[in-house]
Amino acid sequence: MPPFPRAPLRFREILVEKPWGGRRLGALFGKKLPAKKPIGEAWEVSNRAGAVSVVADGPFKGKSLTALLEKNAVEILGRDIAGGWRGNFPLLVKFVEAATPLSIQVHPSDEFAAIADGEGTPGKIEAWVVMAAGPKARLYKGLIPGMTREKFQAALEKGEAGGCLNVFPLSDGDVILMPPGTVHSAEDVVFAEFQQNSDTTYRLWDWGRKRDVQLEKGLAAIDYHTTGLAKCKPAEVRENLRTFDKIKAKRGSGKLKREVLVWCQRFVLEALGLQGRCTFTGDPTRFYLVMAAEGQGEFRVDKKAYKWKKGQTFLMPAAMGEYEITSRSGRLFWCYVP
Repeated sequence: MPPFPRAPLRFREILVEKPWGGRRLGALFGKKLPAKKPIGEAWEVSNRAGAVSVVADGPFKGKSLTALLEKNAVEILGRDIAGGWRGNFPLLVKFVEAATPLSIQVHPSDEFAAIADGEGTPGKIEAWVVMAAGPKARLYKGLIPGMTREKFQAALEKGEAGGCLNVFPLSDGDVILMPPGTVHSAEDVVFAEFQQNSDTTYRLWDWGRKRDVQLEKGLAAIDYHTTGLAKCKPAEVRENLRTFDKIKAKRGSGKLKREVLVWCQRFVLEALGLQGRCTFTGDPTRFYLVMAAEGQGEFRVDKKAYKWKKGQTFLMPAAMGEYEITSRSGRLFWCYVP
C-alpha cells in the first residue's frame, strides 16, 4: 500500500437551520449561507448518521470521514484512539449562533442515555468558546438555588422556565463547560462548540416557539444538586501540567503561548497563540482537531503549504509526522482525546 498522505484534512461544513439561528456565521467566518434562512449551526467535523463530513480539498477530496475511517482508522485516529473507539470518531465540532434564545435544554450522561434511549446511545458533555457576544448576550446555566423538580416542572408548564435559571453576561473569549445534567440556554451569541460525538438533547422549553419537548426524559436527566462553575479560567501550559507533552511543539522563529481551556473526561481543549513559525510533531497515538479562531496562516508539510484562516477547522491525522505552522498573529483551538 502507498504511504498515507501527510496532509491536514479540511471538511465541507454541514449547515443546520434552526429557529433561533441567524446570519452571523456568514459574516464572521465566510460561511456561504442559504438565502433567507436562519442558520444556527455549522458542523465542522462530524461522523454522525445523516451528517457525515466530506473532505473539501487535498488528496482525499470528496471522501467521507466514514470511508476514511473504514480504511485508515489507525493512521487518522492514532493507535490509542482507534483501538478504544473501534474506528468510530469520538468528537463533534461546531460553530453555533443563537441569535434569539436557544431552547432551554439538558444533555444526559452516558449512563442515563443508555437507559433512556437504548444501549450504545451516548450522552453529551460539551464546551463553548464565545466568538462574538452581542449587546444582549446571556448565558443561562443551571437551576437557581432551591429549585426542585416539582417547582421546575410547574414553571415549565406555566411558560416561566427562564426565571428558574442562573443568568450570566457573556463576553468574547468566555469559556463554558456544560456537564451532563445541566439545564442551559444562551442568546445573542456566536460560539465554537466542542463535544463528544453525540446529538442527544432533551428540549424542555422553547421560549414560546411551537416545538416538541422531551419533558419526562429531560426532568429525569437534570442534576438538581450542582451546576458547576459558570465559566472556566484558562491555565497557561507549563512543564508541570499534564497536557504539556500532548502537543509536541517547538517555538522555532516564532512566539507560542499555550493555554488549557477545558480538561474533562471526553476531551481536552487548548488555545495556541502563534506569531511567526513553529514546528509541530504529530502524535502517532492520537489525532487533533484544529480550529482557526483568529488570523490566518499556513500549515507546511514537506515543503507544501496548506492555507488556513479564521473559521476553518482541520483534522490533523495521527500520521502527520512533523510540520510547521506559520502566522503573523493567529489563535488556534486544539481539541483532542486525553
